[in-house]
Amino acid sequence: MAALEMAALDVRVPMTRRFVAMSGVVWINERQAMVATMSHDRRITTCEITRGSMPEPSYLAQAVRVIGDRQRVVILGPSSIRLALEREYVAQFQRPDRLVDVEWAPAPHLQDLVERLRTLAD
Repeated sequence: MAALEMAALDVRVPMTRRFVAMSGVVWINERQAMVATMSHDRRITTCEITRGSMPEPSYLAQAVRVIGDRQRVVILGPSSIRLALEREYVAQFQRPDRLVDVEWAPAPHLQDLVERLRTLAD
């Protein structure tokens, strides 16, 4: 059974009149995924997904649901699963142009994803 933990961080940056792109940063490997997303009002939500016994297609679909339809998405992690998540995201939303960065990266701390998200959204 997979575990899904979500938390809304009460982290807000003062609003300006400029547009804030709904953005997401995800790090994924074969066992877990960490997702940080930002809404138009700069509210940040984080989620950790533990794969457990979930088959890979279900695991990837769950990660895409958590990321959601965002204007900018960064996908990080080991190459094979990262590429599979990229393909699943594009298959579901038909928007490869929204993937602004897809790269290998070691497991970060969740706060590192949040910092990268802030940079991406500006």
